[in-house]
Amino acid sequence: MEKHKNEKEEKVKAAAEDTQKILEETRKELDEAHKQAAEAKDKMLRAFADFENAKKRLAKEREEFVRFSSESMMRGLLPILDNFERAIAHADAAGEPANSPLREGVLLIKKQLADFLAQQGLSRIESVGKPFDPHVHEAMGHVETEEHPDETVVEEHEPGYLLKGRLLRPAKVRIAKNQPAADQEPGKQ
Repeated sequence: MEKHKNEKEEKVKAAAEDTQKILEETRKELDEAHKQAAEAKDKMLRAFADFENAKKRLAKEREEFVRFSSESMMRGLLPILDNFERAIAHADAAGEPANSPLREGVLLIKKQLADFLAQQGLSRIESVGKPFDPHVHEAMGHVETEEHPDETVVEEHEPGYLLKGRLLRPAKVRIAKNQPAADQEPGKQ
């Protein structure tokens, strides 16, 4: 009976040890499953964030495309606008009367084109008398003068334009360069 009791206790002990091992393995598997779930959740959150960022980037790119889709057309129309201005300047230089029907017609067409381009977001860069800005001006040369401050735009050869705030064409300009005083040697102050 004692032997039978010891065998039962050993069987119970062995069963308890087996149960303990199964429990430990289950805990390890559960911990591993939690770890994998946390990693999967992290990956999912990152993928979601990447998706949201891509969505925002595409929306911004689409908005930029729509906003500036007319840029190519605008670039093509600028020389036409320039030629209208040249035609008016030549008419003035040739002594064409201010009320000449031809001159007035050219002025009206130029104004109509300029107004249309302005409605599309085109704006002319005011240059003469302004400080030289390499972001919106292209220097074509210097003019030695003491009438204007150094690095001031004194002549505009071709007007510059912005399309909805973005540079479409820089203004081609000449800038003032002050002459050194006659009694000063260059490089000395």
